[in-house]
Amino acid sequence: AAAAPPRHFIADVLVRREAGKPLEVRTAVIGNVDSGKSTMVGVLTRSMLDDGRGLAREKILKFSHECRTGRTSSIGQHNLCISSTGHILNDSAFRQSQCGDVVAKSSKVITFVDLAGHEKYFKTTAFGLTGHLPDYAMLVVGANHGLIGMCKEHLGIALALKVACFFVVTKVDICPEHIRKNTMKSLQAILRKPGMKKIPVIVRSQDDVLTCARNIASGTIAPIFLCSSVTGEGLELLRSFLNLLPQRHEWYSKIKEPYEFLIDETFAVPGVGTVVAGTVKSGTLRVNDSLLLGPDIGDATFKTAAVKSIHYKRLQVEEVIAGQTAALALKKVKKTSVRKGMVLIDKRKMPKATWEFDADIAILTHSTTIHLKYQAVIHCEIVKQAAKVVAMDCEQLRTGDRSAVRFRFMVRPEYIVPGSRFLFREGKTKGIGVIIRLVE
Repeated sequence: AAAAPPRHFIADVLVRREAGKPLEVRTAVIGNVDSGKSTMVGVLTRSMLDDGRGLAREKILKFSHECRTGRTSSIGQHNLCISSTGHILNDSAFRQSQCGDVVAKSSKVITFVDLAGHEKYFKTTAFGLTGHLPDYAMLVVGANHGLIGMCKEHLGIALALKVACFFVVTKVDICPEHIRKNTMKSLQAILRKPGMKKIPVIVRSQDDVLTCARNIASGTIAPIFLCSSVTGEGLELLRSFLNLLPQRHEWYSKIKEPYEFLIDETFAVPGVGTVVAGTVKSGTLRVNDSLLLGPDIGDATFKTAAVKSIHYKRLQVEEVIAGQTAALALKKVKKTSVRKGMVLIDKRKMPKATWEFDADIAILTHSTTIHLKYQAVIHCEIVKQAAKVVAMDCEQLRTGDRSAVRFRFMVRPEYIVPGSRFLFREGKTKGIGVIIRLVE
């Protein structure tokens, strides 16, 4: 008898880091007001169900007025800690202020950047999408409301910034069947439009989860999860997906580069001094490193500073690497001399602040025309400042137009680098651009 052909097997293997050195994946949570964004984050990070009256969101909201109105007005960062075996370490007693002990046991941390949905807080959402360098955007859609209000705008801006999106349709427990079908139909229609060209995948099984997690980084598919924060429907599939979600930014290739740290928050801590929080964009930052801090508020120069101590997710560490968020205590630096939008940077990069830059821009929405001397607020990574158009290669711009323009900052020069994507806004006008070169 002929010998039987050899049998071959193919397996999907999940490789995890050792506990205490977690892989961090940042996910921006966006969507229209009242779609259930903060509630979903509360349910995921507290391993609990909502009561339909705001119990889960009260666990994570920062301010009393947010709890009263149920509307987020600030940027909140919340951690979902996952063990080396893929189990969720957060429980209902989890507290953000005491998360260091849980992070020390984690192999992976999903950082949810909870953003505002209301139109009047759009500047806060824009800062979160540009300044916090998210790997992904989780667009939350209320099944009973559909894609209304700021939902489409948030989606358009995330895609323009090249942030891969996945979708969570919430409140499926209270939504009538025909309205839910209409919501899904309109969402799938938008995703298939020529400007989007994404394949909508409704996640119904673990095989779907695996397929989506493997291919989402390519930007060709759009996973859609049907969930309820009250009944728990669909939450296990969403947790499995988050467990498998890879980093999109290739941070490993930047670990050996000269370090650069983007400052997005500043504090004055009694007994410690000035503390800055932000994201390590490149390199490896260690305690006692000497680096440049700038552009200075007064003369826009870069001054020497030293790192006194480092905290990563409220856990004291000796170093942080590219792709991680951290809080740094600085030696002999006054709180008044530090602001959002500054950077801590390696001396080898020889940084300079600039007043003017050339950019390719595209107008997303504008009611009339844009001319020379047009002013708008620029959001470029952590930089947020008004700028004026001082030159352009055409007479006027309307919605959908593209052009090469030169912007000049209105207040102070900023540290920006060519190739960075930015968002600009003025009233209901919104546009996107890429910095081509800096003007000396």
